[in-house]
Amino acid sequence: MPPKAMESSQQSSARKRPGPRSPLWRLRVWQLLIVFGLLAIAVRLYYLQVVKGPELTKKAAIQREQTNLLIHRGAITDRHGLPLAIDTTRYDVYVHPPLIKVSKDLAAETFARICHQDFKKIDRLMHSDFPVVTIARHLGREEIEELQDLNWTGIDIVPRSFRHYPEGNLASHILGYVNMDTRGQGGIEQAQDTNLQNTGGIRKPQLDGHGRPILTGNESSVTDITPPMGHHVELTIDNYLQHLAEKELSAMCIHSHAQKGCAILTDPQTGEILAWANYPNYDPNQYHKYAYEVTKNWAMVDVYQPGSTFKIVTVAAGLDLGVIKKNTRFADSGSLRVGNRTLHNHEPGGHGMIDLLQLFIHSSNVASAQIGLMMTPQQFYTKLSEFGLGSVTGVELAGESAGLLRNYKEWQPIDSATTGFGQGAIAVTPLQLVQAVGVVCNGGMKIQPHMIRRVYDPRTGVTERWTEPRKTRVISPEVSRHVTHLLCENVSIGTQMAGKVPGYRVGGKTGTAQKVTANGRGYIAGATIASFIGFLPEENPQLLCLVVVDSPQTDGRWGNTIAGPVFNAICIEAARYLGVPPAGGIELDAKKKGADTFVPPSVKYAAELQSHKVGGGDAR
Repeated sequence: MPPKAMESSQQSSARKRPGPRSPLWRLRVWQLLIVFGLLAIAVRLYYLQVVKGPELTKKAAIQREQTNLLIHRGAITDRHGLPLAIDTTRYDVYVHPPLIKVSKDLAAETFARICHQDFKKIDRLMHSDFPVVTIARHLGREEIEELQDLNWTGIDIVPRSFRHYPEGNLASHILGYVNMDTRGQGGIEQAQDTNLQNTGGIRKPQLDGHGRPILTGNESSVTDITPPMGHHVELTIDNYLQHLAEKELSAMCIHSHAQKGCAILTDPQTGEILAWANYPNYDPNQYHKYAYEVTKNWAMVDVYQPGSTFKIVTVAAGLDLGVIKKNTRFADSGSLRVGNRTLHNHEPGGHGMIDLLQLFIHSSNVASAQIGLMMTPQQFYTKLSEFGLGSVTGVELAGESAGLLRNYKEWQPIDSATTGFGQGAIAVTPLQLVQAVGVVCNGGMKIQPHMIRRVYDPRTGVTERWTEPRKTRVISPEVSRHVTHLLCENVSIGTQMAGKVPGYRVGGKTGTAQKVTANGRGYIAGATIASFIGFLPEENPQLLCLVVVDSPQTDGRWGNTIAGPVFNAICIEAARYLGVPPAGGIELDAKKKGADTFVPPSVKYAAELQSHKVGGGDAR
């Protein structure tokens, strides 16, 4: 074939063969993948920077904070600013044995002497194979200065905040304690844990991974308090009155070999708790030595059937509902048949036809049961609920019990009758009873009991929060005044010692209640809970005090002979200390009232109290 024909044939053949496919679709796929990838990155960045930005910034700041920065919890003080719980700086000492240049025997002897530790223990640590050993914790400044004067390498001294309770056992159940993790446990320490650790807007130093300061350029790294301190909590309790209440309560409980006891002193017009003593108490500086049964505040956790002190609430409820009048009289033959049950007075025999005053004087179970039966279960239940029974009082402490008030739909007639004298369908905490009787003596208002006056910033002294207690009307002022007068007449005319405070018209009621078994079925033979609740003066009561002693073994186990002397001792001194004006024109028959011969339990049983302490009775 001629060359030209061959070339023409090749060109024709080339035109006929299809060329390679275009790679454009692959390019489009890669372009889409890149676009979607960039879009995903943008969405993720938006989520992290905008949506989660503030949260992540906060976490980063916390992560960069110096972990061993010394921060002090705020102080807890009484109403006058006297410290009850404070943070101090203590020091932990760690030693690197391989870096100590002197002999290990000499080092162990020196550390044991300065740190007040056992030599054998320190010597064993120094000769161990551990690279770092803990020599001592919570040392004071004097020991640390002595260690620093040694000028030895291999000693690390780490400052720690240390919670200290300068008054020891005082108000331990109110304060609570701080555990090894610096968390508040029980009392105000737990309830106000956030406030006590709140350092406000104080900047904390920011460090990088190598521990070097990070300079932000727009914020100062210098704090205005060194070390930073949380908010202070000022309580309503008075240091002196707290000492008084604990001293008198402990003396009586030790003398009577009681299981436990409490004394709560309040201002019924404001709901402020001025003193709250529990027995036995504990030292929050050494909380780990005590069982939970000792460290818990039983006066707001445990419930009991109040017995005759509850007759105050029953009478007030009946008057306010109108089922009884001021002049209503009751037939008291000494017993009352309700269904297939027969109720009896605490003492044998009846008192004939009696009025409301005589109900209190004779502490008539029969008359109180009749009032309970005059109200329908729903009426009685609803009024008791209005008094705050069956619900928490709202006091600023964690773990408060709501008490027990069974629903009226479950009541039988016997429940209405026995609830009338403090048994049956009701069980209360001591704090609930204080709130309920406060309604009767303060004009008819239920006022939330409280023990925090204010929370304030120690840097500025500016109060962050004042406590404003909740107030609710429960009974009319007329009913309040009448029952208050009856209770004052009860103490004035009655022969009991409880409530005899020279110069004052005191209203009150004793109670000697049977103690319920652990399973709630029946009562423990011979076991009682002795109590007395009272207030003064009759006109505008300013002090309300409840004393409860669980399972006393002496002095007849009566509320009059066990709880009464504690009430008298606390209120006589509290009225003098607070300057409560005495009632005008009252002249006491000293022989009848026993006012001139009264001896406080702390004085009367001083020898027993001292023997108890010397014998190690406080180590529980």
